[in-house]
Amino acid sequence: MKRREFLGSALVGATTAACAESRAAPLGPGVPPIGPARGSASSRFWATWGDGKAELSGYRTTSVRYGSARSAELVLIYVTEPHDRATRIKADNPKPDAAQVLKLNISEKFLTGLYPYSVMTSVFAPVDPLPGERFQPSKITLSAQEWCGHVYNGLWPLAGGARVRGFSYFESEGEEDRVLAVPDDALYEDGLLIQLRELDGPFLGGAARWSGALVPSLWRQRKAHVPLAPERATITRETRDGAVYFTLKSGDHEATYEVEDSGARRVRAWRTGDGSTAELIKTARLPYWGLHNPGDEVHRAELGLPTTG
Repeated sequence: MKRREFLGSALVGATTAACAESRAAPLGPGVPPIGPARGSASSRFWATWGDGKAELSGYRTTSVRYGSARSAELVLIYVTEPHDRATRIKADNPKPDAAQVLKLNISEKFLTGLYPYSVMTSVFAPVDPLPGERFQPSKITLSAQEWCGHVYNGLWPLAGGARVRGFSYFESEGEEDRVLAVPDDALYEDGLLIQLRELDGPFLGGAARWSGALVPSLWRQRKAHVPLAPERATITRETRDGAVYFTLKSGDHEATYEVEDSGARRVRAWRTGDGSTAELIKTARLPYWGLHNPGDEVHRAELGLPTTG
């Protein structure tokens, strides 16, 4: 994988010149624009993902928090959208060279005794064919809200590293804005729920085993209250019974993903070593952003979700 070919320029130092560039690029020093398109995704990919709708999947989920298993409502929302290459933000008026990305929103809600948690992770993966691994993220963000407060984390991969920004209500964590060293061939755990689906070509060339650097998911890092840093990890692949099973091992963390081996290639289920699980209930393709009127709650049933609050 050659992220520097994808993102273009090398890491920019925090110099006076870089600060001047940051006025034109809202992300500031060290975050170059998304590199030029190298063609487009296949016609097979766009036959599904160019229909103007989003794919929404509801899951029956157990989420472990504070050492106890919690029943959770979890929805995966996949949709394509144009991003401005300079800002890596969805373009209201896309330029001809806009980067087409596949966005995944991971929405999870659960109760911890008296008070609720609401967690959203967003992954933005350009669909342009690249020399390296397909659907490498160009941006990952997380926000989490609960009655003690709320936090926000953002990560922007770049050549040789990643820009990391964080805002927390914990005094010990405070605010951070730093460049994290990340190998160019690293994977991002938050991107796996896109990449493992192999929507436009095999993951890692269809290899049975991968070993390398992995940047942990922002939510996993958030729960551990430790600084984000790459880990050594392995991913193994096994096909059986109409599904592809990917097993991730990274330090003490382990997760197994079950993915359909044909058709929509949805993620059927996953489980982690701490006891968290997710099992697919239903999937629907919907223009959900327009379904906000009274009565549109009925569409939640298409995802296996309750239609009342």
